[in-house]
Formats: sequence, structure tokens, C-alpha cells
Amino acid sequence: MAIINSDGGNGIRVITLAGAEHSGFLTTGALIELAGVLRDLAADTAARVLVIRGNDGMFCRGRIGAKGLTRASEVADDLNAILGVNNAMDALAIPVVCALEGEALGFGFGLTAQSDYAIAAEDAVLALPEMSHGLPPLVVLSYLTRFVPYKRAFELAISSRRITAAEAREAGVVTEIVPPGAAVARAMEVARGMAAFDPKSVSLLRRFARHAAGAHNPHLMEHAVSLMSVLLSERAQKAGH
Repeated sequence: MAIINSDGGNGIRVITLAGAEHSGFLTTGALIELAGVLRDLAADTAARVLVIRGNDGMFCRGRIGAKGLTRASEVADDLNAILGVNNAMDALAIPVVCALEGEALGFGFGLTAQSDYAIAAEDAVLALPEMSHGLPPLVVLSYLTRFVPYKRAFELAISSRRITAAEAREAGVVTEIVPPGAAVARAMEVARGMAAFDPKSVSLLRRFARHAAGAHNPHLMEHAVSLMSVLLSERAQKAGH
């Protein structure tokens, strides 16, 4: 399984991004699976906090999209798997804590940015590498500027450069930094502290804070998918001639 859902005790649920054959990448099928797990958690009345972690010292190296798609509608269906995760994550009534070890690239970067609390090992690396492959990371940019100043977000997107955990914290993507190998333990500690508070108050805090920050804009994300679908389908059709 690419997505492992487990009980961390004290109302803490833990999602492990096992990845494709433990390589750290998530396929479109894995994203659909992840969205389903998140929707199930939304109905879990005993859940208090969600911790998202990686596997084998790697958080998430990005998404592997379906190959051979030439029609814009096909590309849109593939990209909509990302929106399924984003929408399901925003709909949660419980806070989300990410524990970063290794790399958080592409989708992994976006997942970290959307979380409510992100803990990164000091040797963790984050990046939006899409432009290095000739693709603008429009879906991530549809919400990244809610957390990161515009010029910083644009520079990270257009340069595709890898940044340290310290720079990610300074930019507003990461909450705190811990020694290598300690991110998951610290995330569980933070989660236990959150789980100890009144659940209705925590839920109200999360929903209000995200709304106040404009953390989720489904219409802008859908527009990003539409633009990307046209770009990728045109590119695929030209390559086929």
C-alpha cells in the first residue's frame, strides 16, 4: 500500500506516505487513495489530530502522473487527483501536523505548505522542481502565496531550487526544526499537546484560522488544473507528430 493509516493513540491518527515501491513518489492512484483516507478521517469522531509522515527517512519526493495522456480532459482527470487530496485535507475538522525527514518535493512541498503545523529535520530539503521539467507548478501556486510572500513564492517556483529546512521556516512553510531523525517523535509530541485540548475548540480554531488566512481556494485550484491540462495536452499532441 502506498498510504498507510494507523492509530497513534490519544485520538492521534497517523498517515504514512509509503510511496511507490518505497521510492518516495506518489502515483495518481496513491493520491486517490490518500484523498479517500482523509475523507474517512473527516467522519472519524474519535480523531483529534492527524500526523502525516514519510517512510524510510523520506517524506515525499513528488507525484508521478499518468503517462501517454493527450486529451485535455484526460490530463485534467489525472491532475484532479491532487485537488481531491487538497479538498479533503481542508475539509478536516482536526489539525494536520507534517513530519519532514529527507525530501519534500513538488506535491510533498505543497502538502507541507497546506498543513497546520510542519516539523522538519534540520537536514530536510524542500523544492518545487516542476519548472526544471518545463512545467509551471500552478496548483501549488494557487495557495502558496497565502503562506509565502508573492516574490518568494514566485522565485521558488521559477528557480526550482532546493531550500533548507531553515529557509523553509523563514519563508513560512515550516513551523519548527529538529535534529535529524527526530521529526516524527516531535510531531507526535505536538499532536499529543493538541489532542489534550477541547476538540470543539480546536476544530473551531482550525476552521476559522484557515478561513481567515484564505488557505484554500478551490476555484483557483480548478483554474490551475484547466490551464495545466491545456498546456500538457498541447505538448503531448505536438510530440506525437
